[in-house]
Amino acid sequence: KQCSGHGASAGSFPEEWDAQLLVDCGMTADGQRLVLFTPGFLQPILDDDDELDRAFRFILLNMHNIAMQHKFIFVYCCLGMDWSSPMLGERLQIAFDILPKKYTKNLKRFYILHGNSSTRLTMWSFYAWLTPQFWEKIQYVNSIEKMCEDLFPDDDAAQAELRRRFPQVIQRQDAQQRGSDLPVNFGAPVRAICNTFGVDYMDKTTGRWYPKLPPAVIFLCEALERQAADEEFGRLFDVDGKIFDLLNLVDSGNPLPRDLDPALLWCCLKAWMDCLPTPLLSFEAMSRLETDQIQPGDIKRQRDFLVELFHEKLPTEAAYVALYIASFLHTMCNIAQDRQGGKSEAARSEVPVLLTSATAAKAFASGFLRPRAFTDEFLKAIPAAESLIATLIESAEEKELWIGGAAPDLGKADSPSDDESP
Repeated sequence: KQCSGHGASAGSFPEEWDAQLLVDCGMTADGQRLVLFTPGFLQPILDDDDELDRAFRFILLNMHNIAMQHKFIFVYCCLGMDWSSPMLGERLQIAFDILPKKYTKNLKRFYILHGNSSTRLTMWSFYAWLTPQFWEKIQYVNSIEKMCEDLFPDDDAAQAELRRRFPQVIQRQDAQQRGSDLPVNFGAPVRAICNTFGVDYMDKTTGRWYPKLPPAVIFLCEALERQAADEEFGRLFDVDGKIFDLLNLVDSGNPLPRDLDPALLWCCLKAWMDCLPTPLLSFEAMSRLETDQIQPGDIKRQRDFLVELFHEKLPTEAAYVALYIASFLHTMCNIAQDRQGGKSEAARSEVPVLLTSATAAKAFASGFLRPRAFTDEFLKAIPAAESLIATLIESAEEKELWIGGAAPDLGKADSPSDDESP
């Protein structure tokens, strides 16, 4: 299968790599570019030559614009990666052979976060490949807090912003070492998730930039879109015990295995939304739906109500998450419609549940809005709630609902490379 979104483009990379594998964090207090690298997210593809080649192309292409143009700081986040694998060793040697000397010249510090004795041994095994200038720039650090203080001294807001950019699984590792509470995905308030480890994300399918999205939502939605998994939507309530393994992985922020049954991904996305302590559009939205008597099918009043919610009522974090998920469902419904248009009547009848805005709303409405208490009156309001969410899905990409703007320029006010310095 192949989807109609960005993942269908020749030569494209998985969009979530920008959010987990190599993260451009913009500028430090000293005006140097900061990059986080977590190679542990490559673990699911270590046995696939083609995917590893694609990952290394992604890393080299993205690093080239940074390392050749700017002074930069590189943070290697340890996550149990075994670099002794021959498939990795071959690619590393190629990288060391072809990288220009300017990379080392512009590199100001090379942090290794959460390294242990095994990490140090692995680094020493690369001794012959690395220059003395590179070795002098390596610094081992044991906590995110220490690094944030080093890079943004006396700036609590900047330290908190940098801390957010570290992947959730790295933050969990850090919390375990400190004996603190571990950050989780399920059952946590959406604003807490967004402000603790939310990801600034450019959706290349729509061209929209979303700040602080929950990474679990990105990974689930992008995996479903990449697999064009509309036909598996009808099985989201018909999954086996493997769902519990997936829920645990998502809750801890670990990389998703490859070739998962898409029904598991659909089920996990619904579970994440339904576990939110407050629905994305708020409890009050459900009350307003009842008191204002916004009837099913009254699209004009529904759209006016949605515009008011997104522009005037909702917290920014919840609004962006709701718009992203609605946009994803909109894309998947379009994929389903295009697919069904090329099928015979007999083939269409074999699909148990066709993904449409109405069927998607029936499955996911409870994650967008629900009452504080389930009463008989609420049961009467379910059709109106589902109709409202269907309208949201259909109009998700219209400009009247959009609350965002252009992505920030991460390279603004940066230091030039050493060749350009006075």
